[in-house]
Amino acid sequence: MTDRDADAENHLEAAYGLETPEDSIRLYAEWADTYDENFIAATGYVYHQHLVAAFLDAGGSAGGAVLDVGCGTGVVGIELGDQGETVIDGLDISPEMLAVAATKRTVHGTKAYRDLHAADLTGPVDLPSDSYSGIVSAGTFTHGHVPPSGLDPLLRIGAPTAVCAIGINAEHFKEQGFEKYFADRAEEGVITVPELIDIPIYEAFASDHSGDRATVAVFQILR
Repeated sequence: MTDRDADAENHLEAAYGLETPEDSIRLYAEWADTYDENFIAATGYVYHQHLVAAFLDAGGSAGGAVLDVGCGTGVVGIELGDQGETVIDGLDISPEMLAVAATKRTVHGTKAYRDLHAADLTGPVDLPSDSYSGIVSAGTFTHGHVPPSGLDPLLRIGAPTAVCAIGINAEHFKEQGFEKYFADRAEEGVITVPELIDIPIYEAFASDHSGDRATVAVFQILR
């Protein structure tokens, strides 16, 4: 195993062990500068590609603004922009990760993000209601440290008819109450009944976690 691969595995294990927002802030402050090389490239990360495909297959933002929740260093924003979305904002708990995301550009030469916001989904999110025509998230609900209630501000921020593609670690989907959360919101008429899509997080055999899967909940906001 190379030093890069070892670094990726060590940080990945740390990420899977996160328990508090403070844990996230500390880890990603340390990891931000090497994240793209020592995680995205080293682990064969493909989560962002499959999630963006699911979002676009459902209609995408229809020309409106998209919020990338847990944007990290910007791989989802780049993928969205590469595929034709033009107005993308990012939200993340880590200012250091956001600083890296601010440097990213799409294949079209445009900045990946219009605006970037630091926020913790377990607390207040200072963004206006009904602001976005699309919401995506790949990674925020991966490790179990952000509960289903972290989706509440997203349903407020998204405009009526907004398309959402929210990725959740497949092991946590039922165990952490996400299945019930979506069922309850659909019964209340807040969202449509989600389409659940199973996708890989990593390329096969690329890392010790290459078998990890995510459940992407694709739905529209109704309220």
